[in-house]
Amino acid sequence: MADIVRATAADVPALAAVLASAYAEDPVWSWLMPRDRDRRLRLLFTAHLAQQVPAGRVWTDPERTVAAVWAEPGKWKLPATYLLRNAGPLLRASRTQLPRTAARLFAMEHRHPAGPEHWYVEYIGTRADARGTGRGARVLGGLLERADADGRPVFLESSNRRNLTFYQRHGFTVHEEMTFRSGPPMWSMWRRDDGR
Repeated sequence: MADIVRATAADVPALAAVLASAYAEDPVWSWLMPRDRDRRLRLLFTAHLAQQVPAGRVWTDPERTVAAVWAEPGKWKLPATYLLRNAGPLLRASRTQLPRTAARLFAMEHRHPAGPEHWYVEYIGTRADARGTGRGARVLGGLLERADADGRPVFLESSNRRNLTFYQRHGFTVHEEMTFRSGPPMWSMWRRDDGR
């Protein structure tokens, strides 16, 4: 895991910018935030990372060009206190799209598998000017080493069809193409799924 480091509070602005850049053209985020996306994504990711960094769930590369939010088994669900603390940033980021954003977030939480106990890749993204350099693969690979040592599967949802092959190269398989009442589809993926 020499290629990855645990993020600190000082890294939050840079890593929020990394995730905003990574998700700027994402089909789901484009649908959720059709205008002023960069500023709104930065606001949303800044609030989220500020909550996740103290828990030790945010990882990056030494150059801070990759950001990954990685939850331990049994820790993927965000507590109600998180939602209360982030209500302001969520409202400012979503604005008129708040009902749409909230509906998608609740649908995702409802569909998240209860078992088997698993690691969870909540977000991973590489800054646009560092894509294709292998940095994202190294960060994900370092995190997957932890899961391999633990012997538990890893779960993620991809909001962009173009990223499926990236995850498949790391041993993930598509479990389900998730469709919703409105908006683009997403894909749930398992690595080392035990069949449950």
